Amino acid sequence: MSKRFGTLIFLVLLLTVQFSNAQRTRKIPSEKPKLVVGIVIDHLRSDYFFRYSNLLSDGGFKRLMNQGTYCKNAKFSYLYSQTGPDHASIFTGTPPAYHGIVSNGWYSRLSGELEMAKEDAQEKLVGIKSKEKGSSPKKLLASTLGDEIKLFNTHSRVVGVALNCESALYSAGHAADGAYWMDDLSGKFITSSYYQDTLYNWVNEFNEKKFADFYLNRVWTPFDGGKAPSSSDKLLGKVGLNNEFFYDLNKEKRERGYKAIKSTPFGNMLVKDFAIASIINENLGKDDDADFLAMTFSCLDQKHRELSPFAPEMVDNFIRLDQEIEHFLNFLDEQIGMENVLLFVTADQSANYTPENLTKQNIPNGYFSTYNAIALLKSYFNILYGNGEWILGYDSQQIYLNHQLIEDSKLSVIDLQVKAASFLIQFTGVATTTTANSLVNANYTHGILQKVQRSFNQKRSGDVMITLEPGWMHKVKDERDQIAQYSYTNQVPLFWYGWKIKRATISRSILIEDIVPTISSFLNISIPSGCDGNPIEELIQ
Repeated sequence: MSKRFGTLIFLVLLLTVQFSNAQRTRKIPSEKPKLVVGIVIDHLRSDYFFRYSNLLSDGGFKRLMNQGTYCKNAKFSYLYSQTGPDHASIFTGTPPAYHGIVSNGWYSRLSGELEMAKEDAQEKLVGIKSKEKGSSPKKLLASTLGDEIKLFNTHSRVVGVALNCESALYSAGHAADGAYWMDDLSGKFITSSYYQDTLYNWVNEFNEKKFADFYLNRVWTPFDGGKAPSSSDKLLGKVGLNNEFFYDLNKEKRERGYKAIKSTPFGNMLVKDFAIASIINENLGKDDDADFLAMTFSCLDQKHRELSPFAPEMVDNFIRLDQEIEHFLNFLDEQIGMENVLLFVTADQSANYTPENLTKQNIPNGYFSTYNAIALLKSYFNILYGNGEWILGYDSQQIYLNHQLIEDSKLSVIDLQVKAASFLIQFTGVATTTTANSLVNANYTHGILQKVQRSFNQKRSGDVMITLEPGWMHKVKDERDQIAQYSYTNQVPLFWYGWKIKRATISRSILIEDIVPTISSFLNISIPSGCDGNPIEELIQ
């Protein structure tokens, strides 16, 4: 009996040792990451993690900060920050001056019309019946991280997922297997014929489940989760009902269609659901051919266009996003193993203080009326040169002059650039005005003009570039003028987690353009064409 008992103990110990070794082996990182995941969060502020630390779970953003590497001084190197330019810069590793996406749209010198960066008349939308122009990444002039991964190994899978078209296109790139975004009219995830002629079966099956309807069939009130107070004056402020907010999302859907979900945290949930479906159905991370998934959470951006970055809806959005990050990390760990997944999280813009926030603290601020300034500039030109459409248009703090009219009138484009710059600098709230001619012929090595130059593309940018004083914003809230100019707007969080990433904090200045060459170094692949960032040495050593 004792002999058999001893044998049993030996077997149990042997199995325990084998199990422990198996567990230890499973946790050893692969030679290269099997899956690279890039998460971009619109308008995520670096101070949110500390301001609302007590409201966060241990498994979401805190997990990234406490177990991964946190770059606390990451920033953009250029001036004009928007969804399109920022995603293009993050995933190409180069600024708008080189990748060409200077804005979400620019004025065409040939047609005189506003040309949207995402539009492509040669392609069509796939997944819906639509008369709208198609979309593609063709106007993105540089290759992306996903492109280089596909060039290195055609068996690798590359997928981009977002609510917005620009985010999906520029994060996925030219050679991707798919870039998907939500259609505002149907609530379905769609793509472009540039990538595929018909939606894959798994995408159709996902759309048939109507997750957008499920999320919009509810009311949105403050999240408690046992942590967040639902009626705290200090946290939530005096808004809505009983110091809370209340949104009937069914009503919002009736008024705005499926676009309504983009202003709620449930839009982020929808993106996470689709990203998980992509990983499962595309078998991402299941072999040694490194795959790439790019995903964008944009619902903080949608609400920031209406509210202060510290409004209760923004806080609630952030808290719920933390829950989704935790869920997604747990899924990756169970499905693939975080030791095989390299993940980075950053933001494409940082939510700005509003003038109302700054006024309360007696900090200089103001609203600048672009349209008043342009109207006066038009009148000024009419007085100088006679009545005419001297200004082709205005977009993203750039004045586009009518070159055809100027040349037909035997005038100098450069002279009108200088006169426009001299006229606009007189307005209160304007910090600098720079002409295209000066940006073409000079090389600025530091300061605000260097940032302007890194945003400037000779073929696509305007004739006069405007910058505003610190604390100033554009008066029209739907204006596509989000700038990354000063420390409170161009600084964004950057987390690294998983694979061989160690726990660390990097305090030195790191540019967003450094993300792609760092990953390229990990994968031993070429950096994208045009990439001018540098690998983050602390990570690759």
